[in-house]
Amino acid sequence: MLAAHDDRAARLRQACRTAVRSYWDVRRSQAERSKDLGVINTGLRSEVTGGRHLDALQLLLVEVLVDAGRPAEQLEVRKRPVPGYFRRDKSWDIVVTIGGRVLAIVELKSIVGSNPGQNFNNRTDEALGQAIDVWTAVERGIIDTPLRPWLGYFMLIEDNDAWNRPSAQRRAVWPADPVFSGTSYADRAAIFFDRMVRERLLDAACLVLADRRTGAVRFRHVSAA
Repeated sequence: MLAAHDDRAARLRQACRTAVRSYWDVRRSQAERSKDLGVINTGLRSEVTGGRHLDALQLLLVEVLVDAGRPAEQLEVRKRPVPGYFRRDKSWDIVVTIGGRVLAIVELKSIVGSNPGQNFNNRTDEALGQAIDVWTAVERGIIDTPLRPWLGYFMLIEDNDAWNRPSAQRRAVWPADPVFSGTSYADRAAIFFDRMVRERLLDAACLVLADRRTGAVRFRHVSAA
């Protein structure tokens, strides 16, 4: 039984590596297409304005659901708005329904570049806000369902020095949690998702660091409830 679980985990990790390579390929092709069309986009924007760079990862998540025993022909999988409490609604990247009932809600995000500070804070603020908005809507009866939706998050971060070197401690009005002492942005991203799952704001999270040059993938944090 344990060997079968290990084999499945290894297979999913390899599938994730393949999906990440596709992510980089799509970004490069979109940047090249923008040049061919004479479109001038500054910085990394030319790599993402075409969209669809996370499609392979979306398909992988669907495969995981099927592998877990959900019949593919019964699944409806698409991007859909989910109502909230603090906001009217927010579109999530993957909403899986079976027979009209929501089974899973998953967000996919990526951060690329060598300036992690602002991007990291924006992405974590967004993830925290999305989760709180959904669960508050469940508690208040706005999301009225007998089946508690499964909430997941997948974040891909470019693996580079800016993300991996420890950042200087800032002088806060109170001392920070010692767990953050001497950490890099990649470390703090792992801590963030670990605590999101521990506090049941997410049912599962996956954090992947991907090297643009070599295609190597590191799983800094994988959790499941």
